[in-house]
Amino acid sequence: MFTGLIEETGVIRGVLTRGANKIIEVSTSLETARGDSLCVNGVCLTVIESREGTTKVGATAETIKRTTLSVLHPASRINLERALTLNKPLGGHLVQGHVDEVGKVSGVRKGTDAWRIGVTFSRKYADLVVDQGSVAVDGVSLTVLEKVPGPKLVVNVIPETLKRTTLSELRASDKVNLEFDLIAKYVREQVR
Repeated sequence: MFTGLIEETGVIRGVLTRGANKIIEVSTSLETARGDSLCVNGVCLTVIESREGTTKVGATAETIKRTTLSVLHPASRINLERALTLNKPLGGHLVQGHVDEVGKVSGVRKGTDAWRIGVTFSRKYADLVVDQGSVAVDGVSLTVLEKVPGPKLVVNVIPETLKRTTLSELRASDKVNLEFDLIAKYVREQVR
């Protein structure tokens, strides 16, 4: 479980193929240990090796197929967050690192006080998005500013978040990992 508050942006050092799976080597100052969960651009992965300055995580073929991990290459910047512990404040929202789908950036409007980023997604998730609800975009906990037909959601990203994450690098047509609100998913399932 994660909060969606990014601890650091790391850099991909290498991507190795092991059968259908991949091992992703990340340059990071975060302390990790073998077996830890690490959220990489919104995807919960397991640390398989950790040395000072470098962490390796494993991704299965299914995870790669369902996320944007397939487009990562050496020098890609990524959002990183270690798993939530009981002594860490829950400042964002509950994020599992289980990507629901890959969305597409429909536009980025840069302002001086915030950027508005639009993301289109599948109709099957439309009932999970509400104005002022939560969504994780590439692992970043954000508040939905507006839900519009399409379906599309719009988030407002403040300068501090832009500085601490890779969201400032997003452009129209970029693909992003989306995780919709966990509580909304459980409520939808119970209503059904």
